[in-house]
Amino acid sequence: MSKTIQPGNDKNDLIYRLNDKPAPHKALFAAFQHILASFVGIITPALIIGGVLGLGEHIPYLVSMSLMVSGVGTFIQARRVGPIGSGLLCVQGTSFGFLSSIIAAGFIVKGRGGSPEDILAMIFGVCFFAAFIEIVLSRFMHKLKRIITPVVTGIVITTIGLSLIKVGMTDIAGGFGAEDKGALHYLTVGGITLGTIIFLNRFSNQVLRLSAIMIGMTVGYICAAFMGMVNYNIADVALVTVPTPFKFGFDFDIAAFIPVAII
Repeated sequence: MSKTIQPGNDKNDLIYRLNDKPAPHKALFAAFQHILASFVGIITPALIIGGVLGLGEHIPYLVSMSLMVSGVGTFIQARRVGPIGSGLLCVQGTSFGFLSSIIAAGFIVKGRGGSPEDILAMIFGVCFFAAFIEIVLSRFMHKLKRIITPVVTGIVITTIGLSLIKVGMTDIAGGFGAEDKGALHYLTVGGITLGTIIFLNRFSNQVLRLSAIMIGMTVGYICAAFMGMVNYNIADVALVTVPTPFKFGFDFDIAAFIPVAII
C-alpha cells in the first residue's frame, strides 16, 4: 500500500524529491533564480581571460557568446537531440578548469607579438580541435564503469566544488582584478547577501526557501547601491550580439593544444 507525500513534508531539507513536479509558476521562478545564480559563474572566465590577456574591446563579445553557448548547450543537454545530450537538467557553462591552459595559449601568441585577434584565433582553434577528444572518449566512457566508479566521480566532483570556493571567496572580496580586494565594503555586501540566503533557507515556508537566492541578491544589490558601489553607466555596446562563425579566424599550435586536450 502506498501513499502520496506532498513536497516538503519530509523531515529533511528537500522541498522537492527526484520525481516531484513543481507547479509551472514555481518552476519558472526557480529557473529565473538559477539564471541569477549561474550568471556570474558563466561570464567570469571570459572576464578573467580577457583581462589577463588584454583583449579589451573583445571582452563584451566573449561575455555574450559565453551566455549564448551556455543556453544552447543546456537546452540540447536537457532535451536530448538524438544521441546528443543526457536528457537531464544540468546547466552547461564555461569552465574555470581551463583557465590556466587557455591563458597560457594566449601568452604563446602574445609572446610572438600577436594581436588580440590572433590570440582569440589560437584559443578558439585549439579548443575546437580539443573538443573532438572529448567527443570520441564519450563513445567509450561507459565501458570504463569498473574503473571510473561512483566513488571516483564523486571525489572528482567534490574536488571541483571545493576548488571553486576560491572563486566564490575572491568574488566576495571584490572579484578578480579589484585593486582594493578584501576591502570592508566588499566583505560587508557579500556577508549580508550570503547571510540573507542562509537565513531564509532555514524557514519551513516553501516560498521563502525558493526565493532565498533572489531575495538575497536583491538585498545585497540594495546595500551596494546605498554604499555607492553600483555603476549605473551602461557600456556602449550592442543590445543584442549575434554569433559570427570564425569571427577571429582559426589558428593552431601543438604546445597550446596538448594541455587543453588533456584537461
